[in-house]
Amino acid sequence: MDFDFTGWTLVFDLDGTLVETAPDLHAALNHTLAAKGLAPVSLDSIRMMIGDGAKALIRKGLNHNEHPIDEDEIDSDLWPTFIDHYLSNITRLSEPFEGAVDCLIDLKASGATLAVCTNKAQNLAEEVLNGLNLAQHFSSIVGGDALPTKKPDGAHIIETVRRAGGQADKTIMIGDAQTDEVAAYDAQLPYVFVSFGYGNYSGESKTPTRSIDHWRELRQALICLAQPD
Repeated sequence: MDFDFTGWTLVFDLDGTLVETAPDLHAALNHTLAAKGLAPVSLDSIRMMIGDGAKALIRKGLNHNEHPIDEDEIDSDLWPTFIDHYLSNITRLSEPFEGAVDCLIDLKASGATLAVCTNKAQNLAEEVLNGLNLAQHFSSIVGGDALPTKKPDGAHIIETVRRAGGQADKTIMIGDAQTDEVAAYDAQLPYVFVSFGYGNYSGESKTPTRSIDHWRELRQALICLAQPD
């Protein structure tokens, strides 16, 4: 269906929405746990741990092992170990979800401004997007450590839109977790939930919402939210 997205800003989460990053995060986490003599976490388990940044992922890996959480140990030992391994292999196994690239190209051709709002650290987000040749599609990329706040605070999305040159009243958020859903509501934005990612949808959203199971469904979901009448 034809639709002119000129003037609209579409803000995407990264992990679990744009890119299947779980395999490389899985490898980095298990490398970090092994260095402490701890048991690995399965790939299926890690999918529900992603979304709040590397340190949060490490904490969840420790909890999985019933290992005490020591923030000093995380900061001085575990996090550097994780980051060193992850940066060295950041796009070894990661790849855009099926249909994502074609959809981004199509939306830009229809006039949309695209942006990324992620709780992933800024340098890691840029490494992933550059490594997969995706950064070129986005007018702004704002990581979880780029601002004093991050999702689920809606200010994270609003600043992402501002940096992209967009307007909040013509913005839609696309993500895979309740962190994104709550942030969209906090920013008073419509929201598209992608079911193939690493989180879930509350089913009780207070903002206009659509759910999709594949990137090929995104355009129609966006049109429904952009012209609700």
